[in-house]
Amino acid sequence: MKMLILKKKTLVNITFSIGLLFSIITLIYFFSNKFKSIETISPINISQNNQFDLTGDSKKDILQILHSQDKIDFIVNCSHDNFYLSNQIDDKILFTPNNHLEPKIFLNDISRDNIPEIIIQGSKNNKSISYVFHWNKKNFDLIFSSTNNIFGILDCKNSRTPKCYSISSSEGFTSLNSFMLINDAPLDTSKDNLALPSLDSVIHFIDLIQIPYVLDDIPDIFTSSIDKENLSLLWNLDKDNYSYSFQNAFFYDYKWTDSGEPSSIRWRLSFEKNKLKGEENDKTELILLLDLEKDASSYKINVIQKIK
Repeated sequence: MKMLILKKKTLVNITFSIGLLFSIITLIYFFSNKFKSIETISPINISQNNQFDLTGDSKKDILQILHSQDKIDFIVNCSHDNFYLSNQIDDKILFTPNNHLEPKIFLNDISRDNIPEIIIQGSKNNKSISYVFHWNKKNFDLIFSSTNNIFGILDCKNSRTPKCYSISSSEGFTSLNSFMLINDAPLDTSKDNLALPSLDSVIHFIDLIQIPYVLDDIPDIFTSSIDKENLSLLWNLDKDNYSYSFQNAFFYDYKWTDSGEPSSIRWRLSFEKNKLKGEENDKTELILLLDLEKDASSYKINVIQKIK
């Protein structure tokens, strides 16, 4: 009889332990996937961290920016060699100096080979330009460049193959092109583009910032739940003394619907802030972050953050 009771106790303990272990694994899986779904893609601050594995050999490579009087370059110092990214450019010049549009570096594994691509945005001869570099096991290939001033990635963290987009804010949809990185080579997908999620609302927002006066009524591009302090930024730009001109943008999605459509998209917008009665060196950069949520068939702005 005692043996039977002991066996029952043991069985209960084992069952409880298995149930507890299963619950812990489920919670870890849930929070892990939740964290991945909101993982951000932010510009790399080389002055704080410049060591990354950019070649897939599990060793930290050093990414450096090189300034000279008339050009800006990037170099990747690897254990076996040094690679100047400008060597992939016909005129050997990545960027030229621009005090109000410093180059921004983003790292994202577009190819899904566990090696991040290097995405760089900046200014060349006072015009916006973007580059994407891919490690081909021997060198950093330039797989894409464009003078369009908007670059972004959709499906960047879900189970689908990421797709990159480039578009000009002034030319609109006719300038839109896109590609995916398949087997170390870019696949042009531009002909498949029917729309670019959230673009319409963002272009309206850019217009709000650029116009030389403050509107009495704002367009229907904001969610009803947006914080009023966020909206107050539109009335605190001091347009009597400053003008604003859009420079470039980077965007990506970070949440998706059950059908795989982007449900949340983040945009990083750069504007030239110019003192109306100032000199050339009075120009600075204004950086705004926008979070947009899918609202029926459109996307509306839910958060505005001033970064710089």
